[in-house]
Amino acid sequence: MSSSDIMVSSMKYRPMLDSFVPYEWEPSTDEIAAKIGMKPGRVLRLDTNTSPIPPVKLLSQVGRRLHRIPINHYPDTSYSALREAISDHSGLPVDSIIPTNGADEAIDIICKIFLETGNEAIASTPTYSFFKIAAELQGGKYVAVPRREDFSDNVESILSSINSQTRLIFLCSPNNPTGNITPIEAIEKICRESNVAVVVDEAYYEFAGKTAASLVEKYENLIIVRTLSKAFGLAGARIGYILASSETVKLLNKARPPNSLGVINIELGVLALKRRNYMHELVKLINSERQRLFEKLSKLNGLRVYPSEANFLLIKFIDPPADKVYEHLLKEGIVVRNLAASPPTTGCLRVTIGTRRQNQRLLNVLLRIIGEQKNEDTLG
Repeated sequence: MSSSDIMVSSMKYRPMLDSFVPYEWEPSTDEIAAKIGMKPGRVLRLDTNTSPIPPVKLLSQVGRRLHRIPINHYPDTSYSALREAISDHSGLPVDSIIPTNGADEAIDIICKIFLETGNEAIASTPTYSFFKIAAELQGGKYVAVPRREDFSDNVESILSSINSQTRLIFLCSPNNPTGNITPIEAIEKICRESNVAVVVDEAYYEFAGKTAASLVEKYENLIIVRTLSKAFGLAGARIGYILASSETVKLLNKARPPNSLGVINIELGVLALKRRNYMHELVKLINSERQRLFEKLSKLNGLRVYPSEANFLLIKFIDPPADKVYEHLLKEGIVVRNLAASPPTTGCLRVTIGTRRQNQRLLNVLLRIIGEQKNEDTLG
């Protein structure tokens, strides 16, 4: 029997899954290369907000230690070494930290603790799509509160949306896909004036250098989620963590799997956090390139580029339209995130900041697409 012949109708499963919209998986580089008739090495991924440069020295250091890593045993369930390293980076005590298998597991744990059927989770939208998926999988209702025209959080609308069934509020700072931050004053106001858990996703924190971590010990309802996937260049290692008060951590640990991080990944994480110079250098490079790309794109007609404090830019295309630009870029082997069909990012593409050479390749193709020959020197 082929996979297309497999039937599941005889099995009992949760009825809500019939109408459930899952996470939209990104196609692999090999799949994209085959589709456009190009070698995988020529495909430029500017759609996943990951680092354009792998931490080669870090990998070499771990490689030299491989023979001493106890791969035949489960990891330390408390993740003590990793928590110590995160503590040093975050400035919070170890009992305020929970390492997770990427930020997504952190979000999943939080939803398991706070949501059940009939509860509600509020999110300032547009934002990271996994908030909705994780909430709905727990039977929760996802309440989208639209951001203002400039993509800032509508704090008053968020607070007025709270009711007796509200259990979670999701914020993202810097926000994906808009790139702007939630001011610490706004986060504190929401924590202070609500009696529900307030989750702040700080996946892109290192690029902005702005965090709500100083509020964790003041507000037990504040939960911060971070990752080593972006600024540290460890997306493939799947290392995230939660920052919260010690009492909230005790609660969240009730839903934490005991061994979701492998011993090699833990070793990578500890070394990366202890030797943060690489991360700081990468952030400096990306932020510099983000500013350069922003300035170049701002000089082109037919588009609008939004300011960002993350490692990506949101660009609204008017002439030619975003879908046409997306397809043209794809034919050239450049993959970006197409958000054109999803209000309020209608007509927008999200572009990850790459190396200077990668960004120049993108600019050159956009120049041809838009036809702004008068700006050729500006983009060079």
